[in-house]
Amino acid sequence: MTEIVESVRTRLGALQDCVAALGVVSGTATSPDGLVRAEVDGNGALTGLWLAEALRGLHTREVTASILATAHEAARVAAAERARLLGELRGALG
Repeated sequence: MTEIVESVRTRLGALQDCVAALGVVSGTATSPDGLVRAEVDGNGALTGLWLAEALRGLHTREVTASILATAHEAARVAAAERARLLGELRGALG
């Protein structure tokens, strides 16, 4: 019985740790030219966007494409971190 209780406590601890870590997952990416930086939360929602002054001289389509590509990369980074955390949880739960 003691082994069962300890196993449940260990698994519960792993679950609580994972939930806490998932709550602070974020992703950040910078465009290759360094003019755009995006930050997203663990769900991929944009939480921050930084645009360099040098973007003023570019066409709107170029700026838009850079923003979207950078935000997408930040979301990919966040999703990879979520997947890593969930993989660790699966391993801990056996």
